[in-house]
Amino acid sequence: MTTNPPAAHLTEDATRLEHLKNLRAAGLEPYPSKGARTHTLEEAKASPEGTKVTIVGRLMTRREMGKLTFCHIQDATGRLQVVFNEHEIEKNSYKLFLKNFDLGDFISVEGHIFTTQKGEISVKVSNYTLLSKALLPLPEKWHGLTDIEIRYRKRYLDLISNEASMRIAKLRSALIREMRSYFDTHGFYEVETPILQTLYGGALAKPFITHHNALDIQLYLRVAPELYLKRLIVGGFEKIYEIAKCFRNEGVDNNHNPEFSQIEFYWAYADYHDLMDLMEDLLPRLIKAVGLPLKFTTNGGEVDFTPPYPRVSMRELIKKYAEIDIEDYPDQKSMFNISKKLKVDGIEKTSDRGRLIDDIYKHFARPKIINPIFMTDHPVELSPLAKRRSDDPRYVERFQLLCVGGNELCNAFSELNDPLDQEERFKEQIKNRSAGDEESMPYDEDFINALKHGMPPTAGLGMGIDRLVKLLVDAPNLKEVILFPTLRPEKTDTQI
Repeated sequence: MTTNPPAAHLTEDATRLEHLKNLRAAGLEPYPSKGARTHTLEEAKASPEGTKVTIVGRLMTRREMGKLTFCHIQDATGRLQVVFNEHEIEKNSYKLFLKNFDLGDFISVEGHIFTTQKGEISVKVSNYTLLSKALLPLPEKWHGLTDIEIRYRKRYLDLISNEASMRIAKLRSALIREMRSYFDTHGFYEVETPILQTLYGGALAKPFITHHNALDIQLYLRVAPELYLKRLIVGGFEKIYEIAKCFRNEGVDNNHNPEFSQIEFYWAYADYHDLMDLMEDLLPRLIKAVGLPLKFTTNGGEVDFTPPYPRVSMRELIKKYAEIDIEDYPDQKSMFNISKKLKVDGIEKTSDRGRLIDDIYKHFARPKIINPIFMTDHPVELSPLAKRRSDDPRYVERFQLLCVGGNELCNAFSELNDPLDQEERFKEQIKNRSAGDEESMPYDEDFINALKHGMPPTAGLGMGIDRLVKLLVDAPNLKEVILFPTLRPEKTDTQI
């Protein structure tokens, strides 16, 4: 068995292609259909000395010492050293490995567990198989992938190179699994609602628009599953949830991505106080389930998720931090004037009174919040889908769970089930749209008809999964916790 070593002037990509050619010439199939395995690397490490194992993984390091070659391979459970010895493997086969295998290749090795003189658990290789030939090199082996832009664009390289990225991805998966378990064991049914919708709604947001060719109709990517989930409550479900992908045609920053994940659930015969109690039970369970403490440090300071969480109205928060009472400014004009006097960021003359109140809160109060609090009882103008408070109809039975700089972890209502009130609020949204507010909701006649058939008292909540993970792992950017965040396309000179 002979091989032709590549010319020294070849680039690494060309060298790898040359290695591929050599391996095929030697009778090795570089891309077999299956890889045999008896142990994961974690299981192999825990096995007694002398145990025969067949393990698989990606070749991550290689160091030659005379007739010995020390390598590390990596699978989903970790890394393990494997040792090739020219005396243990057929000579030509050993040379073939040395000359034609590259870092990044997937291999299967058969051998026995032993401990090196330096005390490292290893596998003494008696046979090996190529499982997949890597034709491009991995990132620099000692420092991993550090270019942030490349990390987000080429997440597959980021996961190979950076243990922290893989840890976040696995934590997120465990968190979602625990969410499902919690709601399943509390009598909720998991359901699915349309992502493509003929009419969007359920949140104040600008939608993505697409077109269905066969039906020749305009469709929207959902901004929230809310209105369909409430139709199911009308239909007879009493406890439902959906882990939903949602899409909002908005800016991209550290806390926003146009495509995001949330869990939204609805509970018949409950109100927003019941939801606050539920969240004080759920959140600590989720945090503990992923192996984290309830008290931890973030860039925003130390945060403690030990319940109970304070319940403070939006009006009181604004009183405390902006030092005004919003009820002293009962209409849009007076609210705009005080917002301007307070030099609130980003206010617009076309904004309705509710949005101006929200801008004041975000400018003065939100940055001061560290530990979790329930901000309750929003002005009715801000909440077109929530039930009014019976003792003060200027406000609705709503809360947001906030922490660390006012990051919103969830948004919840006692749901509006009065169809006539809902109809009037939709009409108010249409007026806002006519005045220039592109995030206002459209009028949904079918949803009104559903409510007219009767919906029981219901409480509903939506919680952003991406933001929760970002908080728990103390990530500086939402892109760290979304495996494939939305990015501007790269400019390339070639086009296929």
